[in-house]
Amino acid sequence: MCRLVAYAGPGLAAEALVFGGSHSLYEQSHAPRELMHGSVNADGYGVVWYRDLRPVRVGGCRPIWQDGDLRRVLESSASPMMLAAVRNATPGIAVDESGNPPLTHGRWTFILNGFVEDFRARSMRTLRRRLPDDLYGHLRGSSDSETLFLLAVSAVEGGASLPEALECVRDEVVGVLDADQEAQLTMVLADGEDLAALRTSSVDVTNSLYVASGHPLAPRGTLLASEPLDGDASWRPVDAHQGVELAG
Repeated sequence: MCRLVAYAGPGLAAEALVFGGSHSLYEQSHAPRELMHGSVNADGYGVVWYRDLRPVRVGGCRPIWQDGDLRRVLESSASPMMLAAVRNATPGIAVDESGNPPLTHGRWTFILNGFVEDFRARSMRTLRRRLPDDLYGHLRGSSDSETLFLLAVSAVEGGASLPEALECVRDEVVGVLDADQEAQLTMVLADGEDLAALRTSSVDVTNSLYVASGHPLAPRGTLLASEPLDGDASWRPVDAHQGVELAG
């Protein structure tokens, strides 16, 4: 599981995205309130902002609080579209950069807040066979996140919109699950111009996801977060098994 935050709108400093609010993403790394599994998000972090429609990424596999330079870096990094996450790695999935969100490929950026249960033993081979050769060749690890990301990229390259690509991924994953296997599939996909998110899973219960427009941290844009960054009244939950689209 992860905690995530994203932004689309007029240029905003990335520092506000990660450190802004009384319950910032930074705080959620060690004090999350709505995490379905685990207790902290100390298995890595990443921040992506777009420059000329290309993603720029900083991050690592250590806890975010160990990066003493991050705030200074983000203060000078403004963008109309940004994504950030802190990671709570799924048991059985390696804690390395190949699965550390946000993931990037070309102009696309992706976050999976969730897991495919027993992914490596029961679903990985089947799902990865569905990747075209060029994308299969970009696989670097064995995580569910990386596989689902490249499936989404494949769908977009085949003509799907960003929301349609996330729905395709959900349908592909759910279609290969065994009856006793669960998948939490809240996903975010961006290309520098548009951003789509889907709050869903293979069961009724899903990870939390909220959206806020006109928030004091970003009064002219829209924020997306797995947990509200504060108690401002602009936050509203995304309905379970529903999506949201943002434009940069």
